[in-house]
Amino acid sequence: MKSIALIGFMGTGKSTLGKGLAQRLNLPLVDLDGVIVQEQQMEIGAIFARDGEERFRQIEHEVLCRYAAQPDLILSPGGGAVLREENRAVLQKHCLVISLMARPEVILQRVNGDSTVRPVLEQREPGQSKLQRIEQVLAQRLPFYQEADLVLDTSDKSVEALVEQVVAWIGKQAEE
Repeated sequence: MKSIALIGFMGTGKSTLGKGLAQRLNLPLVDLDGVIVQEQQMEIGAIFARDGEERFRQIEHEVLCRYAAQPDLILSPGGGAVLREENRAVLQKHCLVISLMARPEVILQRVNGDSTVRPVLEQREPGQSKLQRIEQVLAQRLPFYQEADLVLDTSDKSVEALVEQVVAWIGKQAEE
């Protein structure tokens, strides 16, 4: 089976749904940001600070290419992976792409509850709130997220319900 790639903005549930799908489908979950952190021996925020976003995006592309062509994985790329056209092409060619969406206020609530450094949220204009920054970045990325094979709103659904929805969708893909 083609690998499944879960794309979406931070806080939309890529890691959470990825774990649920990995367990249900008995497939490994590969958090691509986690791979980058392990290989670079530095957190994403530190890579951004030291080398800049462009260098991080190049590393991200290399890791994505390495994993996307492998079958039978659940992939969770970072939310900004879709910014590069070549990443979107790799995902579309090799994976079933599922885009996870959530309302901006739900995203803010979810990301405020963890301790992860979020470089995208730290790059705010003076006086810009985190919610306004989320809305701004979501608006920029929305067209790319909507190119997915399946788009799911995770705002008000349980992980279990989302897993069942994805499993049913995958079953339909296999029939086609």
